[in-house]
Amino acid sequence: MSRLVDKKHKTAKTASMQASAGVPCDRGILKTLEPVVEGLAQYFGKHFEVVLHTTEDLLHSVIKIENGSVTGRTVGAPMTDYGIEILKRAATNNDSVFDSYLTTTSDGRTFKSFSAVIRNDLGKPIGLLCFNMDMSAPLIDYLETASSKDAQSRPLPGETFPSSASDLVRASLNRALSRVEGQHSMSSTKRNRLVVAELYGMGVFDIKDATHLVAHEMGVSVYTVYNYVREARFLRDQDNMVNVSSGGAVSVQPSRSRRQKDKLIKNVVERQE
Repeated sequence: MSRLVDKKHKTAKTASMQASAGVPCDRGILKTLEPVVEGLAQYFGKHFEVVLHTTEDLLHSVIKIENGSVTGRTVGAPMTDYGIEILKRAATNNDSVFDSYLTTTSDGRTFKSFSAVIRNDLGKPIGLLCFNMDMSAPLIDYLETASSKDAQSRPLPGETFPSSASDLVRASLNRALSRVEGQHSMSSTKRNRLVVAELYGMGVFDIKDATHLVAHEMGVSVYTVYNYVREARFLRDQDNMVNVSSGGAVSVQPSRSRRQKDKLIKNVVERQE
């Protein structure tokens, strides 16, 4: 009998320790969603509230909120009544995404709302990601947001939406070619080196098998691309070189301008030819 009691005590203690250890991990999961909250709020505009709740303390569940003026809430606000109901339902089934719904506030405004349950690695609900769109806001505000009038005025390069790795590499290669071919005439070897340097700077070679795909598209050997990548990596290392002062302090040189980088690349390429 004593052994059975001791076993139950150890089991309960282990479960308690696991639960305590899981809290920091759960907080880490929710922390990673904070940029998502900021990004969605910025993308959809000031009448679109994004809220991140934790289940750790329902009376102070809001840990991140953007465009909180929509509901007048701030960090530290409690969970809503419907939010508690969603968590209750999520605890008894595997549903994590619930249908959007309309809500009428005390001041007569209409919200279109949506909630998604955040779960940890064990499948336990640890938070809610909620969206509230003020449908009573002026339509012109939404049109201005959609037309990007509030966005940065600087032009951005066109973005492609590939369906395969080869499509992605091909689109990146075309962009790199457009940058290189805008310069003065050069030999094909020099052009290829500059193109690979551009692709390296764009992060293309972080993609699996990108070296083989680039070699195929450019009509050169894989070995040649590998060599050019090594050169590009050397240039990047030089660009981000860390200087250690005599006092032991570490300082990172500021990034060179685009013109300086191009000049450095050309100098290395010319020495290789």
